[in-house]
Amino acid sequence: MHKKPPVKKDCSAKGCYKYALALSEHCWGHLPDKNEYRTALIKAIDSGQDLSGENLEKVDLSGAHIEKALLSRVNLSQANLSGTRLFDSKLENADLIGADLTDSDLSHCDMHGSDLTKATLVRARLWNTDLMGSNLTEADLSGADLWSAKLYNARLWHTTFAGAKSLAKKNFSKGSGSLSKTVMINESGILSAEEAYRDLKGYFILNGMYNDASWAAFREKAMERKIFLKRGDLNYIPSLIMNLLCGYGEKPYRIIISAFGAICLFAALYAALGSVQNASSPDYLMKWSDYLYYSTITFTTVGYGDFIPKPGTLYRLLAATEAFMGIYVMGLFIFTLSRKYSGR
Repeated sequence: MHKKPPVKKDCSAKGCYKYALALSEHCWGHLPDKNEYRTALIKAIDSGQDLSGENLEKVDLSGAHIEKALLSRVNLSQANLSGTRLFDSKLENADLIGADLTDSDLSHCDMHGSDLTKATLVRARLWNTDLMGSNLTEADLSGADLWSAKLYNARLWHTTFAGAKSLAKKNFSKGSGSLSKTVMINESGILSAEEAYRDLKGYFILNGMYNDASWAAFREKAMERKIFLKRGDLNYIPSLIMNLLCGYGEKPYRIIISAFGAICLFAALYAALGSVQNASSPDYLMKWSDYLYYSTITFTTVGYGDFIPKPGTLYRLLAATEAFMGIYVMGLFIFTLSRKYSGR
């Protein structure tokens, strides 16, 4: 059962329009004794007092040990939480805009939906921390340890991950483990999402995580395609074709499917037009398997010579088109394989 939202009180200091802090009648700037307030606040948290929804703007709790704190929806904007141990605390939907969480321990904390815009999380420990749906815009996670941290649907833009540890594609999975099919950051802002995926791609490449870089590169291009569509840019069409054909060079299996589809399509065209004949016996009655065989050797440019196009510009042009397409698709397949499974 959720705690009833606290009634916000104005700071009692004359001429101050800020809200008073929890357990006080003053804002942080007008506290008569900050050390005394800090001690009282830590004691209240340690005793299990639920401070959900309270105002703790700019408080200094640096170095404090306040495990299992109940701080859902709390306002901790610009708070100093550097070196603070908040293990297994409830911080969902908390306002941590501009907060200093340098060297803090946020392991096993529930921080889903929290706003960490411009927050400093340098060298923070985020083991198994739930950050799903959180806002990490311009947050600094340099050197942070993100082992098993949950970042599905997190908003990233100009987020710094330099030197971050244990960051991988699986951190962005909706479910548990790397087999989850839903893997993404927040994509509601397609421009910021495109840039964020590009930054993740760079991080993964720098750390030799090429499979994860492939995922980020594909999502980056998917965002670019959405931008083209939104702007009415004609580049949307070739972008869509490249997505369907090879997943922007990141999904080799799509090329195999595309090649099989092209071979079957041309075989059907050859059969419908009756455009192929047996080279040694023109009266030979062609079967579907013969058309499929002819389409395959034409697509792969093998051309054994046992079947040839009938005389006629249209028939020869059709065969030439398939051969040209086959060369292009096979080259694209080799490029995609080398891109995906070797150093990019």
